[in-house]
Amino acid sequence: MSLTKDALQHLEQSHKTGTEVAEGHALILGSEFNLADLEKYQDHRRRFRGQFDTESLTAFTAYVGERSHEGVPVFIDRERMSARCYLDIGEKSLAGHCEHVATLALPKTPEFKAFSRANGSTFDQDDIVELLEDWGHLMEFTNSEGEILEYRKVLHAFRKVSIDDLTSIDSEKQEHSSQVGVMSKVTVKHADRLPTVITWRFSPYDGLEERDFTMRVATITKGGPNFRLRAMALDATDKEVAREFAEKIEGELDSCECLLGTFSP
Repeated sequence: MSLTKDALQHLEQSHKTGTEVAEGHALILGSEFNLADLEKYQDHRRRFRGQFDTESLTAFTAYVGERSHEGVPVFIDRERMSARCYLDIGEKSLAGHCEHVATLALPKTPEFKAFSRANGSTFDQDDIVELLEDWGHLMEFTNSEGEILEYRKVLHAFRKVSIDDLTSIDSEKQEHSSQVGVMSKVTVKHADRLPTVITWRFSPYDGLEERDFTMRVATITKGGPNFRLRAMALDATDKEVAREFAEKIEGELDSCECLLGTFSP
């Protein structure tokens, strides 16, 4: 293989100016003092680096637990249901490079996604029946009297529900005037068979315990019948779930320093 004159001059210049730095791990080359990393030519890396990402709480605690040492901080973001550990963070006096990272992003379960989609939504008859057919096995139904309703009867009631228009004419005659008023009242037939509260029971995130999520059922007669579902006390339930998430990590990684919050190296 032949080299051009320019290439030979460049090699010669690089050889003459080459200086080892960083304990022989890098080389300064050329008149412009470019830094060349020699790690890829060595048998091993200078230090362990890598990013472990998972959606499994069990996998995260296992990975961190096997590779961490006493007091390594784990940063828990309860709002985002996530956690991160820089396994090579080091200490204040001997700071590490934070290049070995384990990250957990806990996903919602399909059941929680279905509940979240239903929350605040309005369903017509076909849609509410379809929702109950898909997720009714998770639900308990309560009427306005606080009585538990059977799933099959509730499903039948939603299928058969209809609206009655009750119209009456009120006529009032006075000596010098007369007034005729028409009053229209719209009611839902067999409304007593429909639930006012639906309680779902499921695990909101993979690896967490099952718990109850309640919804209020409102009937909309205009253009209906339609049904609007609204979650009850969801903020309080979310805080309980986030607390359980943090406690799970703290319980599994008791040798680590578990901190609530995020950290950017």
